[in-house]
Amino acid sequence: MLTSPFYTGKVPIGGGHYGLGTSHEPLVSINLFNDVQQLLRKKKTSIHYTEKLDHPLRGVVRCGLCQRIYTPYMKKGIVYYSSRCATGCTNTCKNFNFDFIADKVGVEIAKLHYTEDELAEMDARSSTQISLLEEKRTTAIEEMERRKKKDREDLKYLRVNKIDLLKSGAYTPEGMAAEEKRLESQIKDLLNDEHTSEIAMSETVKDITQLSELLKKTVPYYDFTKPHKKEAIIRCIFSELWLTGNTLQPKVKKGFEAFENRFVANCDPTGNRTRVCALKGHCPNR
Repeated sequence: MLTSPFYTGKVPIGGGHYGLGTSHEPLVSINLFNDVQQLLRKKKTSIHYTEKLDHPLRGVVRCGLCQRIYTPYMKKGIVYYSSRCATGCTNTCKNFNFDFIADKVGVEIAKLHYTEDELAEMDARSSTQISLLEEKRTTAIEEMERRKKKDREDLKYLRVNKIDLLKSGAYTPEGMAAEEKRLESQIKDLLNDEHTSEIAMSETVKDITQLSELLKKTVPYYDFTKPHKKEAIIRCIFSELWLTGNTLQPKVKKGFEAFENRFVANCDPTGNRTRVCALKGHCPNR
């Protein structure tokens, strides 16, 4: 009653707004109503925790429709999650406990490794695909050698003919120093690229296989570990968890993306294997 403008003679006009009406007489004046609102605002207090409570998966789980965060809270020794979804959000999952979300994540983790058949298929194709990538790598290295040779010749010319170039006005002292610095930087970048391209694709395939095996071994450990240990595993693999009804849509972190969509084509330069190379920082054709 104290906060409703209706008692000042106004009527609702939609959208939470009020306008002047003629259907009833005001019970209080506008000035008195405003004074009451000011007093109410003074008495209103907000409670903020000095430290966030140490509940698992805080800030990780979101509504899959309105993107509001699910906030963890403790009730009778059990961690629950609730979301104040946006007005109009049709997500039916408003509350759930930790075991509910942990079980669903466990199912997703179990998908993030290659089966024996997939590993065998990858091994069978890797030799051919690695040969193709090695050919491209060789071509790239030859091009780098040509560029390095040209940059070194240009740098040598600048240093040998520095005085003549300065006298002729072709370069100012500042311009000469900037050009030398540019060429030196360019040569350094080419050397780094060459070193990166020397990493064999077979090592990348080996890394993928090892990561797949680690993920496979994680599943039984995850099923029987405690909530905070489960949280550590979840945060290591996933950046966000989107929940709509009973459907979980996890977002994996970089490094695990190749396992998310399975095979595009094993060791295909445009497929998952090359995505893993790029994520690891040593794809030969970056």
